[in-house]
Amino acid sequence: MKEIQVDALEKQYAEKTLQAIHTCINRELEIVRRRKGDILDERKYFMDYFAELKEDERNDLLGMEEMDTRSYVRSIEYLARLSKQQKEPYFAGFDFSPADGSGDVIRCCLSIQTLRDPESGEMLTFDWRAPIASLYYESEPGDASFEAPDGTVSGTLSCKRRYFFKEGVLQKCMEISMPSDDEMLSEALSRHAGDHMHAIIETLQKEQHRIVREHIEGITVISGCAGSGKSSVALHKAAYILYGFRDKMKESNLAIISPNDTFSEYISTVLPDLGEENMHTLLPEDVVYEGLAGIEQFPFMTRLEEAERIGEFGLSAQGDEQALALCRTAKSQEAFRNIVVQYASYLQKNIFKAEPLSLTTELEGMVEPEFLHDLFYSICSETPLLKRTAEMAQFIFGRYDVRKDENKEFIQQSLDGMMKAVSAPALYRLMYKDPDFQKETGFDFSVLSLFDNLFEDACAVAVLNMMLAEPEISGTVFYLICDEAQDFSPIFLEVLRHRYRGCDMLFVGDRDQIVFENSGHFASDIKRILPRRPLRTYELKTNYRSTKEIVSFAANILGRNPAEYGSVRSGAEPEVCSKNVGTVLEDMHSAGMESVCVLTRTRQEATELAREYAVPQKIASNMRVHFLPIYLAKGLEFDGVVVWNSQDPYYQTEKGKFALYTACTRAMHRLVLIQ
Repeated sequence: MKEIQVDALEKQYAEKTLQAIHTCINRELEIVRRRKGDILDERKYFMDYFAELKEDERNDLLGMEEMDTRSYVRSIEYLARLSKQQKEPYFAGFDFSPADGSGDVIRCCLSIQTLRDPESGEMLTFDWRAPIASLYYESEPGDASFEAPDGTVSGTLSCKRRYFFKEGVLQKCMEISMPSDDEMLSEALSRHAGDHMHAIIETLQKEQHRIVREHIEGITVISGCAGSGKSSVALHKAAYILYGFRDKMKESNLAIISPNDTFSEYISTVLPDLGEENMHTLLPEDVVYEGLAGIEQFPFMTRLEEAERIGEFGLSAQGDEQALALCRTAKSQEAFRNIVVQYASYLQKNIFKAEPLSLTTELEGMVEPEFLHDLFYSICSETPLLKRTAEMAQFIFGRYDVRKDENKEFIQQSLDGMMKAVSAPALYRLMYKDPDFQKETGFDFSVLSLFDNLFEDACAVAVLNMMLAEPEISGTVFYLICDEAQDFSPIFLEVLRHRYRGCDMLFVGDRDQIVFENSGHFASDIKRILPRRPLRTYELKTNYRSTKEIVSFAANILGRNPAEYGSVRSGAEPEVCSKNVGTVLEDMHSAGMESVCVLTRTRQEATELAREYAVPQKIASNMRVHFLPIYLAKGLEFDGVVVWNSQDPYYQTEKGKFALYTACTRAMHRLVLIQ
């Protein structure tokens, strides 16, 4: 990589692109003003003449207003992208000469969106997701080709460049071979962490770019070490899907499951930076709530509430806290998922026990149990299990000419009484008391029955509800992305199987960053539990976030060979000390750190430290300081990290070592462990 002179032609092209952006902004602002006026006029007309309008006229007016509102929102989103592009019109470029004999040379500059000159129609920038953009990420200068919609386009690639703008003004230009050129990559990674996850479209590695553009059918699993860009690649793939499959997503959406609200907020600006908006973000608990559709109430602890309650007591946990930890661990294993699935199968044959049925409250008339058995298990077999007695009741009303409401209610209640239970929560609780089922499984339920309000219990109830009641769940998901998948228990994967049946999925995770109770063997769990095929797996082994010294220190925590984890730059050695937090923060501030996080084992510790070490205004004005428990910092990155109370005996346990590894690998440049 070498810097080349920004000549007059380069400056002229940059200025022309910037002028086109300004023109597009002004035109779109005028469109926004006009559409806003139309919407206000339509609403005023509707309110003024509501009583006089016919129903079809009202519907037409409402439809017109809805259409104008959608157009208005699209214009606002387009203006937001133009505003971002105004600061950096394009970040890379190259020349490409198709081998079609025409002799034409295509100048291709990459940006967050495609831009044409509004006056001449000339293509000024290409969206980084366009097929031709793969030449930048995957090909060296010389003979090259890319896959276009009409087939392979071959030709000659030359003049690959990386551009650097500041507030829309071209500062410098670098000639490169690949985005992974060590010097350029090191420069990009040496920047300070911002408030939000970085978009990495400028330096996507060849391997990462291929994952982004790979086929979406079936299930994709990305395993990668800390800082390997797993989450960034997943979000870039989300942007690529939103770009490439827009027509197929008119009635569905793309959703991402993130580990917590902190992480969701952290990635909130990535898609706009990539040229997309409005991706649907969910927590695991949100997915479970969807699976509980139709159930009035099933209160349960969230994963974070469980972690905090157990973490408060640590190795000294006694009584309920110890029982909670044991129960939670047991329900995070494959065996628990298998029991729930087996129970659903058991209920298919044993949930209903037919008895003689009276047709009136006066016990007049009788329906034989043999007929009811056939009605439930054969005639109504296509109806979901928990909805069959309602269908049976309607069948009986018609067959025996039952007309009185009190008799209909009596028959329905009698049929429901022949069920083991009529709701998924009640059936789930019966699972622990059913001697026939327990004899069939031969499983010891003593530990599992200690608690029935954990996150994993809610997962089990959601699975039973979706299998036995088949509730209507609103919203169709075209593609699902799951981050921090190493923390997905088998029973939660079973929830995904039923909630997103037939949906293509992407999972990303790291077996070394486990903060909950499951095994972390997420790749094999996914392969076994989710039936979607094909299954594609990738492994990313280079930590682009942390320095070699931090990577090596973290590897030693797990007893791993540091050579297993790649890194691309060096820095200061991690420091283990007895300094107070305030002194360490001052040191990091003096060293130019812009974002620092103090990590603790529990939220309570984080809150107390934040109160004790109030950050002075002189530091807070130019260095962001966060106090977080480790389980809320997963996926985040900071210039500097301070691990509080690193000599806690918990960090010497197997689970504690994974937590400490996770904490240390949040650091980009500086790592300090306070004893």
